[in-house]
Amino acid sequence: MTHLQHLLNSNPATRVAASGAGSPGSETQFFGPLTAAAVSAFQNLYASAILTPLGLTSGTGFFGAGSRAKANMLIASAPSPMPSPTPGTPSPAPTPTPGITTPGVEGSLIVTLNATPASGAILGLNVTKDVYGVDVKATGSDVLVSRLDMQFNKRPYLYISEIKVSDGTVSKTVAVTTGNSTEITVGSKYSIRVDGLNVLIPKDTTKKFTVTMKAVSGLPAGSTTTYDIILTVIANAVRGTDGAGLTQNGPTADLSTRTITVKEEATANLEVTAAADNPKNRTVVVNSPTEVKGGELMKVSVKATGNNGILRTVTITDADDNLDQASGTISTMYLYDGSTLLSSSGTSTLKNIDLTISKDTTKILTVKGDIKQAGGNYPEGSTTTISVLATSAGFDAEDASTFAAATVSGSTVISGTAHMYMKAPQLALVSTSIVGLTGTTGSLSPQQAEAKIRINVTAAGGDIYVREYSTTSGSSGIEGTTSVPASVTVTDSFTTNAASSSGVGGWLISSGDTKWVEMNMLLTTTAAATNNVGFFVNVKPVNLVWTTADTDTWALGMPQTWTLDDWKTSDIFLQGAL
Repeated sequence: MTHLQHLLNSNPATRVAASGAGSPGSETQFFGPLTAAAVSAFQNLYASAILTPLGLTSGTGFFGAGSRAKANMLIASAPSPMPSPTPGTPSPAPTPTPGITTPGVEGSLIVTLNATPASGAILGLNVTKDVYGVDVKATGSDVLVSRLDMQFNKRPYLYISEIKVSDGTVSKTVAVTTGNSTEITVGSKYSIRVDGLNVLIPKDTTKKFTVTMKAVSGLPAGSTTTYDIILTVIANAVRGTDGAGLTQNGPTADLSTRTITVKEEATANLEVTAAADNPKNRTVVVNSPTEVKGGELMKVSVKATGNNGILRTVTITDADDNLDQASGTISTMYLYDGSTLLSSSGTSTLKNIDLTISKDTTKILTVKGDIKQAGGNYPEGSTTTISVLATSAGFDAEDASTFAAATVSGSTVISGTAHMYMKAPQLALVSTSIVGLTGTTGSLSPQQAEAKIRINVTAAGGDIYVREYSTTSGSSGIEGTTSVPASVTVTDSFTTNAASSSGVGGWLISSGDTKWVEMNMLLTTTAAATNNVGFFVNVKPVNLVWTTADTDTWALGMPQTWTLDDWKTSDIFLQGAL
């Protein structure tokens, strides 16, 4: 080693060090980073003799057969022999490698592939991802790892702009350029070196080195928008220095490859679905002569995939012809992102929205409307249902990067029907219960059940009259049903804290007041179930008939069926009749 440093120091262009250990007159037996750099300079100086025959364009720092042959030729042609240490004078002791706790001890490196990251990483333009992992173990001695070489099957600088190697604490990042990419075989074999790592691996310890890559901002010109790059950590790609100052390399053979796909991102796609709290069927009270401002009409979930999308326009489709009509129910529509107003319009098209939805992010958009006053605009009991088409006809959106038209997919979103009244009951569930009763045959399992459903009724917009009930007609009064009506008889009754009306068979709920009505149903099995085992039953209300005027005939009664269907009791098991 001393002779090699003497040779390198004989030429200022390849000098190991200007002063201190390794400098002229202070040559050592230590082959460290300074000596390796000097060897690289020596190889570059005599590139035609050393590098060109091997297909290399820059020095490697490895003093191999070609370098030794050139060195011997220079020594043989020198006018005087290379200086050597004075006989009997010991060579200077090797300079300890910084951080090494095992000075003078020879070690080795064991380099293996780590299972993560797995092959197949996909990098969109300007995207950074982990793509390769190697485990490096030091044995026999501490080892200071200085570099990692990587081999590619394509010109890496066309697809990768940056490479980082990190052990989780120390990292080194290099730009990928034509200048630091070595062409081994034109078009099919290239290498990049990440030098200066200086990661100390203690004896008998393993550290994982993760390779992270950043894709270029633009792919090479042509019709191809996807490129697969194969990365290999080849034999002796990892280099380090042990406690004895010796260079150690690994792995002993090429490791398995990893494929990295660099591609242009797909155009933004918008997935449209109904929001979880999209309005269901409901009553909307409109008090003449004013109009309801900003009534909630619909809630839509919009998710961007593939890339960021920009929503420009939303067109509403009205199932009842209540939009864009002079006599329509809705005068103005609004689109909100949370509390932020995005657009408003007196027609069914909401324009100039300009809402950016980030990739893999979901926005919940709310459609609201000003509902026109009653009396001349629409009849009492008018309904409206609006929907938005989950197609390009309903949504106009662009890709945030290319401004190409975004693809819209999903399902058509339809809101529940809004029933418009000047006066109407507002219903709210108070409680439901169902309990089993001992059957007439003495069966241990109940053959009867008693169900109770209590509902609050608030009179909005004026006095409301609720029909008591009718056990024979489903079109009047309050009626309930069971899940197996053919197998049970039902005895029903109703209680309330509302006052009786002056007419026949009704309850009065004064404007602004809230009263409760309770449906009581006794269920008794009348037929044997299969194998006399039994069946599960539940109870639910099916309608509540009301009107805004006290009357004997209830000819103008309005049955409300919406919402009630959700208010069923839990299931209970009834024994079949024996």
